[in-house]
Amino acid sequence: MEDHLIHFITTLTYLGGFVLISTGAGNLMLPKSIFIPSPLSCRIVFSCAVGFAALSFAIFFLAAFQHLNRMSVSVLLMGFAALSVLGWQVLLRGCGKNSFSVTNFVANPTASTRYVFFLLAGLLVLGMCFVLTPATGRDALSYHLEVPRLYIKHQGLYFIPGNFFSNYPLNAEMLFLAALMVQGDMLAKGIHYTALLLLLAAMWNYIKQHVPEVSPGFLPLLIFASIPSVFTTAYMAYTDLLLTLYGFLALFAFTNWFNRPGFGWLVLVAIFTGVAAATKYGGLILLPLGVIGILFAARLHGMSFSRVLPPLAVYLGIAIMVASPYYIKNWILTGNPFYPLFYEIFGGRGWDENLARAHHIFLKNLGMGRGFWDYMLLPFNLSFRAEMNSLRFDGVLGPVFILTLPFVFLIKRISPAIRIGLVFSEVLFVFWAVSAQQVRYLIPIFPFLAITTGYILGRFHRKKTVFSILTLFVFTALMVNGLHIFRQFKRIKPLNYITGQEDRHAFLSRIIPSYDMFRYLNTHLEKDAKIFLIYMKNFGFLCDRAYFSDSLFESYTIQKILKHSVSPQQVYTALKRKGFTHILYDIQYVLGESSPLSYQEKTLFHAFQKGFLDFVKCDKGRYFLYRLKI
Repeated sequence: MEDHLIHFITTLTYLGGFVLISTGAGNLMLPKSIFIPSPLSCRIVFSCAVGFAALSFAIFFLAAFQHLNRMSVSVLLMGFAALSVLGWQVLLRGCGKNSFSVTNFVANPTASTRYVFFLLAGLLVLGMCFVLTPATGRDALSYHLEVPRLYIKHQGLYFIPGNFFSNYPLNAEMLFLAALMVQGDMLAKGIHYTALLLLLAAMWNYIKQHVPEVSPGFLPLLIFASIPSVFTTAYMAYTDLLLTLYGFLALFAFTNWFNRPGFGWLVLVAIFTGVAAATKYGGLILLPLGVIGILFAARLHGMSFSRVLPPLAVYLGIAIMVASPYYIKNWILTGNPFYPLFYEIFGGRGWDENLARAHHIFLKNLGMGRGFWDYMLLPFNLSFRAEMNSLRFDGVLGPVFILTLPFVFLIKRISPAIRIGLVFSEVLFVFWAVSAQQVRYLIPIFPFLAITTGYILGRFHRKKTVFSILTLFVFTALMVNGLHIFRQFKRIKPLNYITGQEDRHAFLSRIIPSYDMFRYLNTHLEKDAKIFLIYMKNFGFLCDRAYFSDSLFESYTIQKILKHSVSPQQVYTALKRKGFTHILYDIQYVLGESSPLSYQEKTLFHAFQKGFLDFVKCDKGRYFLYRLKI
C-alpha cells in the first residue's frame, strides 16, 4: 500500500509539473493584448493548451532528428520549466484582482447550481480514480502508448511494420512519450484527463463570455463529462479529448475574432486548427471550416475581397505550417502524407490495394448501415442503440441531445455564439456520418451541444411547463449516463488497485485476458526472441520482446503466407525469413469457429504447426505459444 501511495503522489506531482510548465511557457507565446478583458482562468486554459502543443512539437523534432533520449528530453523539460517561471511571473503580474477560485465563478449560487457543481466534482474525482490505474485501453496498448515506447527504444522516428496506426498524426503521442520517459503510463493517462479538465474550464469561460443565458452554468459541463464515451475516453491514454480541446479553443478564438476582428485571435484560430490537424486526421476538417467562417465574417462585416485576403492568408499559412511536420514525416517514411488514406493516389509503404479496400469496408461497417433510412434514423440509433466495444458506433452517447436540442427551433432569436457552435456541429456531424461512425470521433461537437442544451434550459426558464419537461429529460439522460458509468466502475474496480488490494499484474490479469501470456513472454523468452502475434489484438505495449503484429486486420500476413505456400515447409521458410522465433496466437481466431481462414488455410497451418513448431505454453485454453524449430 505504501508503494502504491508513493507512486500515486509521484504521478500527480509530475502531472502538476507538466501542467505548470506548459501553462507558464505557453503564456509567453500568447499575444498579451487580446486577453485584457478576459478572466485569468481563460488565459490559463489557452496558455496550457499552447504550452502542450509547443512541448509536443519540441519532442517531435527531437525524435525526427534521432536525438530522442533521456538526457535530451530532460534538458528540453528543464528549458520549458525555465521559460514557465518567466511566463507565470507575467501571468500573475497581469492578473490584478482576477481569481481562479470557483467561489468567484458564481455570484449567489442557487441550490440547483450547487447540486450540479458537486455532482460534477464527484464525477471528476471518480474519473481520477480510473486514471490512477494501469493502462488497459485497446488503442492505447496498440499505438497511443506503444508507438512512443518504440520511438524511445529506437531513439527517434522510424517506420513500424504492420502498425499502420503509427503513421497517423501523432502530436498528442509526443506528450505521452515524455510521460513514459518521466514516469509511466499513468502519467500519460493523466495528461489526457487534464484535457478534459481544460475543456470544462474552456466551456465555462465560453459560457460566461458569450452565452450568459445558460442556467445553471455548470450543467453543460456535467452533461459533457457524464457522456459515457467522454468519461471512458478521458481516463485512457487516448487523444480524442486533446483534439476536442484544440477544436473547441479554435472555435472559441474564432468567436472572439468574429466579435472583435484583429490578428491576435485569428492567429490563435490558425494555431489551434493546425494543432488539431496534427493530432488526428479528423482535425483536418477545421481547415475548410475556418476558411468558410472567415469569408462569412468578412461578408457580414462588409469587408471587400481585397481586405479579406490578408486574414485568410494568415490563417491558412499558420495552420498549414503548424500541421505540416507530421504530414511531411508520413511522406518521408511511407511515401503518403495521409497514410494509409488515399492509397489510390499516393500509395504507401507496407500497404496495398487489398488492405486499402478492407480498411474502407471496415470504416463503412461502423454504425448501423449507410442506406437512406439508416441516415434518417442515425440520431435515434446513435442516442439509444449505440454500444461500447461494438460495430454499433463503438461507444455510448446517451439520449440527452436528441431529447433537448429540438427545442432550439422554438427559440426566435438565437445567440450568435450558439449559431456559430451549431453550424460547426452540423458540419462535423455530416462529415462524421459519411466517414467513420464511431462515437469517439464525434466528441468534438459534444461541448457545443452541451452548451446549447444549457442555453435552451436558460431560455425556457420562465416557461414552467416546457422547463419542467426539459428538466425531466436532462435528469433522465444523466441517470442513464450514470448507469453506464457505474457499470464501468463495477467492471474495472479501480479502488482494488488504488487501495493496494491488487498489484499491477493482478489488475491487468483481471482486465486483459491475454496479459498473463504477455507476462510469460517478458520473463521466460530470450532477449533476442521475435514473436509473430496473430489475433492478440496488437497489444504491443505489453510485450517487451521484439514482435510483429498486423494492426486491425490481424490475419493478413499469415493468410498471405498460407496463400502463397503449397507445403508446411514453405510456411516455415517464409516465417524464418522474417526472423521469427516464436508464434503466439488466439486459437479462436486461427483454428476456431471465429477464424477468417479458409478450410484449406487451416489445414495447411495445422500441418505446419505439427511439423515445424514446438509447443511452449497454453493459457486459458485460448492463447498458444510455439517455438519455431531450429
